Amino acid sequence: MNTNQAAHNLNQSDVASLTLCCVDQVGIIASLANFFAERGLNISRYAEYTDDGQFFSRFEWALNHRWEDETAFATEFDQLANGYKATFEVRFMNRRQSIGLFVSKQAHALIEMLNKVEANYFPNLDIRFIVGNDQSMQRIADRHGVPFFYIATQGDTLQYEKKQLDIIHRYKPDYVGLARYMKVLSANFIGKAGCPIINIHHSFLPSFVGAKPYQMAYDRGVKLIGATSHFVTAELDQGPIIEQDVARVLAGASVQDMIKMGRDIEQKVFARAMLKVLEHKAIVYKNRTIIFD
Repeated sequence: MNTNQAAHNLNQSDVASLTLCCVDQVGIIASLANFFAERGLNISRYAEYTDDGQFFSRFEWALNHRWEDETAFATEFDQLANGYKATFEVRFMNRRQSIGLFVSKQAHALIEMLNKVEANYFPNLDIRFIVGNDQSMQRIADRHGVPFFYIATQGDTLQYEKKQLDIIHRYKPDYVGLARYMKVLSANFIGKAGCPIINIHHSFLPSFVGAKPYQMAYDRGVKLIGATSHFVTAELDQGPIIEQDVARVLAGASVQDMIKMGRDIEQKVFARAMLKVLEHKAIVYKNRTIIFD
């Protein structure tokens, strides 16, 4: 599906979606189809995927006010799910979603998200707050009318992370996005955030560790620059991958050219990853994702 189609689908606020995962077994598809048919609901979109002995599926249907909210649907659907020992999530697209964003000195991914929200790329989405460890991000937040909280990240990690967690718990976003936030999150922070966290970072083959990865990539003659967006886990940059992309480095490209290319890829990949998650098209299984189109 292209970007315009994706955004168009989300504009249909009367749509609901269901993602489900269980052991692959006979009869599961028929049972799911019957559940909707018996309630007079027409499935408008369906996708499935099987791997590792598991069945993954995603349904979309038009809401007809049978269920007041997602909790009411889950209560009625539980019996079928329990019969197959399935895990599931349901999303009513007429419910507004919210995110909080963390940022450091590099503003490109943050600006991309803010501009796309303003352009209705993410319909029914609110950016609740921006947390930054660089005060220059204040002007960007102010320009878009988003509350900004400057929290210095020197010194005791536990102390500044407590301030950050207080903000997350106050605003209760559905997701937190790390829009090039250049600090490692502790396992304590990840465990207490109360919502999924999504990160974006550059990626090279081979990978380069240090303060100047683009200089090292230039020195080695790297031909591809990429970006990876993933769910955050306690193991650094090892969480389930949501979206990736690459661009070729042409002969004569300088370090600065490569940095610009990298930032362009990062902001696009971050926005696409957030769209997949907000469209309810990602299932996390073990340490990987199943992404539906």
